[in-house]
Amino acid sequence: MVILMIIFGLFGKTGCGKTEILKELKKHHPVVDIEECANTRGSVLGDLYHLRQRNQEEFEKELDKQIKKAEKEGYCIVEYEGRKIGGVEKLKISGLFANLNNYTYKILIDCPYECQINRLLNQYLPKNEYEKRILISKFELLRNSLKREEILKAIDEIIKLIEKDEYYNAAILIEEKLYREHYMRTIRKIQADLIVYNDDLNKSIKIIDEFIKSKLADR
Repeated sequence: MVILMIIFGLFGKTGCGKTEILKELKKHHPVVDIEECANTRGSVLGDLYHLRQRNQEEFEKELDKQIKKAEKEGYCIVEYEGRKIGGVEKLKISGLFANLNNYTYKILIDCPYECQINRLLNQYLPKNEYEKRILISKFELLRNSLKREEILKAIDEIIKLIEKDEYYNAAILIEEKLYREHYMRTIRKIQADLIVYNDDLNKSIKIIDEFIKSKLADR
């Protein structure tokens, strides 16, 4: 595969603020937004509520548009999503962004645990009883697609917490049992070129923006 641009990758745990950072960087830099192309937030609950996840053909078409646009600029910023994205129905991601070796620079985002849980809470908190039923149904669908006993028990507990409106405790369990193993597997594989502790969004954006500009200036 011939790579025609510099790729700056954002890595980090679910809920660390990568999507918010990417949104702000998009104002000044070329971005390939995989979640936007898929019309999902990227996690197992990514197409929750108002989002309708695209099918594979639609996803690839949108992704190709953004890649071609970025190639004209000679570089892009992308949030690493792995080889697949989506909930029960997974979309396969182009080898360009699925392969860790294709990322020229790897930027690792970290944040306080409390901030992480609050982001997850804000993302999934239902606004009414109708959305609450949708949230529960998503976990029921997810449960039917999995086999590990530990995860199945965790999903049952998450559903019970949601039914009792204990959303904060549900968010803790979602992070611990559904997300942590996945994102830690990736974090262990990379050697970060920049580590940003995201306890202040504007400060984090400034640090990353300056890092990108300095690396582009060196080329």
